[in-house]
Amino acid sequence: MRNLIAGERAPVSGECTFALAGSDPDCPALALIALEADRQASPAFPPIDGVTREMRPAARFEEAHRLWFDPGRVPAQVERLLLVAFDRGNRPIASPLTLEGGDLRFAVDLRGRDDAAVILIECYRHQGAWRLAANGQGFAMGLSAIAGAHGIDHEWVQRLIPRLRPPERESGDGHDRAGGSGTSSGSGVAIGHHHILTNAHVVDGARAVTVHAGGRPIDAAIVFADPRNDLALLRVEVQLPETARFRAQVGLHLGEDIVALGFPLQGLLGTGPQASAGNIAALCGIGNDSTVFQFTAPIASGNSGGPILDMAGHLVGLVSSSLNLDRIRQSGGSAENINFGIKGAIILSFLDSFGMELPVAGPDPRIVGRAAVVRQARETIARITCEC
Repeated sequence: MRNLIAGERAPVSGECTFALAGSDPDCPALALIALEADRQASPAFPPIDGVTREMRPAARFEEAHRLWFDPGRVPAQVERLLLVAFDRGNRPIASPLTLEGGDLRFAVDLRGRDDAAVILIECYRHQGAWRLAANGQGFAMGLSAIAGAHGIDHEWVQRLIPRLRPPERESGDGHDRAGGSGTSSGSGVAIGHHHILTNAHVVDGARAVTVHAGGRPIDAAIVFADPRNDLALLRVEVQLPETARFRAQVGLHLGEDIVALGFPLQGLLGTGPQASAGNIAALCGIGNDSTVFQFTAPIASGNSGGPILDMAGHLVGLVSSSLNLDRIRQSGGSAENINFGIKGAIILSFLDSFGMELPVAGPDPRIVGRAAVVRQARETIARITCEC
């Protein structure tokens, strides 16, 4: 038996079988993803998995953890196949995995890692023949990160990994949530020419999502939602006109000036963007939550998911929630403008899971003032409406 290490290659000829060695009921599930030359999923070979065990002429899961594969029957459009192991609860796999196929073996130790999915091997065309490469690349965001990076419909992931609903939030703009029936709305910011960032609670439970950007409505698909950090990534097929730039230094400064942009109280204040100014009041949230910061710029329902910018116009956070002031007043207290934003460092970590190349500003930002910040950011913000 030849033991492969990550990055090592070997030829593939004729029919072959790959299986996880010593698999048990708690073993991760397997999936096979076919890609075309642009590294996007191939319509000619939709992904298959060991859970539903659909069959393709070139591949099938004979058992949950055993894949049969015939490279000679792979459609001509397909250039590469990824064999992925993933946890169905989207939790860290946190155990050693060993894949065996013919006289080849590849072992990857995921203990001490946060990866909820891992690419075990890649099979690819090379000079008219098929070759295999041991991989071992892990993804903390799980199968959704791999699917999102390769343009796979998120519904496929949802069938395999039931989505967790966001926790209930004490929020002045809690009715941005898409739960229930009817419509709801929120805000978002373009962080790529086909990607928009917003809050997970804005699109939670939505049957359809529409992004209003560049003066027109655009259908959007949810690539991935992270309820724990209240982040969601949307994809649109139409190219967006502008993208926001992240601040190079992700650290925040107590008291620094910021501007919050979004579409609050849609239908009451109109459909155009609204801007409010304030400063960073605290570097953590309720209970010393270090993933968020507190800011004073006034916000309202519909601001959720909108960008928070510094005085150079660079993205430092995302509007997330407000303290429930009614409950504070009922208890005899008094408070105003206690709002929370998700830190840029958390956002960058979330997006890094998808391998996205993010626009980051240079190290020496030029302060431009509030009016200029709003003017240059107008084309990057989006109004989001959801049908529930």
